[in-house]
Amino acid sequence: MFERFTKEARFAVIQAQEEARDLAHTWIGSEHLLLAIATRTGAPGATTLARLGITHAALRATLTPAGPLDGGDAEALRALGIDLDAVRARAEERFGPGALGPRQEEPQARRVFPFGRHKGGAKGSKGHIPFTPRAKKALERSLREALARKDHHIGVEHVLLGVLAPEDAVTAGVLRRLGTDPETVRAGLMADLDAAA
Repeated sequence: MFERFTKEARFAVIQAQEEARDLAHTWIGSEHLLLAIATRTGAPGATTLARLGITHAALRATLTPAGPLDGGDAEALRALGIDLDAVRARAEERFGPGALGPRQEEPQARRVFPFGRHKGGAKGSKGHIPFTPRAKKALERSLREALARKDHHIGVEHVLLGVLAPEDAVTAGVLRRLGTDPETVRAGLMADLDAAA
């Protein structure tokens, strides 16, 4: 499948790994693909995001924690019946390990392996970071989107279409925090593609 990706689309997939690593995430999700697409200035899809005001900086801000909850915040939430550990466990069950980032009281562990190799998403680390199942589905959908449009390549625009699946709650949440939704972005992208044809 990756042989059909354009150079720009390949760079976007590679950039998603770098974005995850820079955010100290131990996974590559659809949110990292979306963030990487926004870096491909001038590419179809990236231009749609920019036109809609969805910039790399704005996306990155939605994926960067505002700051740790201190003891007072956690205590106030407990008084309202909100158990932060239960919320974290539920998020990790639904979206994968580390979905909310490292626990504030725990430094992010860095596993060191023989011969200097280590895994994980710690900032500045090298090594493989796995794609989440939803990111893999987004990349598979990009192929289906290209085939549906009768395109002979998979470009950044197809990767964006793949990321905009209605069932991807993470991407939908990121876009909602930016004042839009997947349907609006998809409609804008389709209009841009039709205008360019």
